[in-house]
Amino acid sequence: MKQYILLTGGHTGLGLGVTKKVLKAGNKIGLIIRSEARKQQTISEFDAFPKEFVDEIDFFYADLSDQVQVRAVAQEIGTAWPRVDRLFNNAAIFDPRSERRLSKQGNEMHLEINVLAPLLLTRGLKSLLENSVDAKVITTVTTGMGGRKLHSDQILDENYKRGSSLYMQSKQAVLHLMNALADEMPSVKFLAVDPGPNKTKMTKQDALPAIMKLMVRFFFNDPKVGTQRIYDAGFDARFSTENRVYITGDKIVPIKHGMTQQQKQALLAGIRS
Repeated sequence: MKQYILLTGGHTGLGLGVTKKVLKAGNKIGLIIRSEARKQQTISEFDAFPKEFVDEIDFFYADLSDQVQVRAVAQEIGTAWPRVDRLFNNAAIFDPRSERRLSKQGNEMHLEINVLAPLLLTRGLKSLLENSVDAKVITTVTTGMGGRKLHSDQILDENYKRGSSLYMQSKQAVLHLMNALADEMPSVKFLAVDPGPNKTKMTKQDALPAIMKLMVRFFFNDPKVGTQRIYDAGFDARFSTENRVYITGDKIVPIKHGMTQQQKQALLAGIRS
């Protein structure tokens, strides 16, 4: 049976690795990217694949920092596809600099891209996900989510500028908001997966502190490790019946701390109608 698999961030890093793993006969792949130029660059990554596989990739265009474009691309996919069997919310930013960048909507950029974009996209694809007999939404998060508390005030405080903390808190926020979204889609399974520390473009930025660069060099994994963990969250039989879980180190780990209603409302206030 053909599977309809949609990915954000599927053109680079671990997401590209997942795209290559699902690019096989019988699958319909959708990649949400920014531009035609990026499409051509992405296609060049698939030279080793049969042309008929690559021809089954649909490219959809959206800047995930723009809520208008996120809503529009969800509508476009709704017209083009009959259902979505797997949605990989993998796109994210990590800006380690001590400064605060804002989106078009005026939201802190980690909040906009890492939290609100996947939430809006998933909501926009609700009917397509519900058309599947085995729909799963897999959201890439990070290490330590099981025991970390959500400090949404850091994301919302205009004077808070520690990029690494903003990244971590954005991942904590999207984990909780996706689990809450599961209430709106009882037939869809929601999984958050930690791919672990991997050597990717995101973790090799020049702006990283020197100590972090050394950690990446000596202790971070080959990207194949993270790719496999994200893929397994969507397709491995070990997780086939799981819902609202956090997977780290190939195991399900309990989430000790929740999200208050006040935190939820404060984060969702960043959504512009």
